[in-house]
Amino acid sequence: MSSIPEAQLDSIAASMMTSAAHVLAALVDREVTAGAASSSVSESSLRVEDDWVATTTDVPALGLSFIARYPKADLAKIVAVMVGAEHDGEMDAMQLSIVAETVAQVSSAMGEQLAQAVGASTEGIASHVVGETGSFPAPPFTTYEAELEIKDEFPVAVHIDFDGLALSKLGTEKSAAPTVGAVPKPPPATATVPAAAAAAPQQQPAAAARRPQAPAQPAQFAPMQPTGVQAAAPGHSNLDLVHDIPLQISAVLGQTELALRDVVAMQAGSVFELDKLSTDPIDLYVNNILIARGEVVVVDDKYAVKISELNPLQHERV
Repeated sequence: MSSIPEAQLDSIAASMMTSAAHVLAALVDREVTAGAASSSVSESSLRVEDDWVATTTDVPALGLSFIARYPKADLAKIVAVMVGAEHDGEMDAMQLSIVAETVAQVSSAMGEQLAQAVGASTEGIASHVVGETGSFPAPPFTTYEAELEIKDEFPVAVHIDFDGLALSKLGTEKSAAPTVGAVPKPPPATATVPAAAAAAPQQQPAAAARRPQAPAQPAQFAPMQPTGVQAAAPGHSNLDLVHDIPLQISAVLGQTELALRDVVAMQAGSVFELDKLSTDPIDLYVNNILIARGEVVVVDDKYAVKISELNPLQHERV
């Protein structure tokens, strides 16, 4: 890859922020604009902070990854806008899962923009939340910082961190700090060959020329007999080998689809309809495979299922 000037890297970082703004605008259904990005260089290590959420994004086509960091307070406000609720401090497990998905989408969009900017493939780009400090690369870092302004709402701070290895993969003119204790490899030795010697055909050493080649011999293998297989009892087909494997059986009363805001707003007493009538049979799944249908009954004060149909998918295909 040809060297990328520092000014071009600044332009790429700005386009990454713009891409982040476009994704965030789609998520919050509001206009979002990216402010000017400023850069700085730090020799300090990155740490997992309680009030920040960080992601690492892998760009396989470039063989590099970068870090993106977001203030948790800003993300809490974003979730409140997305679900149409008031932000009241700490986020619950559902809201934290929304945060993780949000930052993953935003960071992946920035990774795709980075790849496109240098003419690389966007295939395989993926982002995930960083949970421990050991997941961060070693310093130094070149950090780009900007604010994504949500119209009529609030700004969201975004930091993009490139370590020295990522910058070297991009071919930028920024130089990474040398690794402590690393010994540079000496350049390969070169020798000047006189023209007359170069033109003469190469000769093998005398010892090598006189060494006879051993004739090839066909490979010899000891005779072997196939291991005998004990025949299974009629109707068993060796199923005894797997009879004790536990299987997860699920009785599904029905299914439905709800918007994210409806799921987050659920509370005790909430009611939602399923896609089946009260007279319809329920589905029985084994390891997520539909194997039967039946009706709900009660046995010794416990719910049970009385099977009314086996292999329903096979019957439907017929």
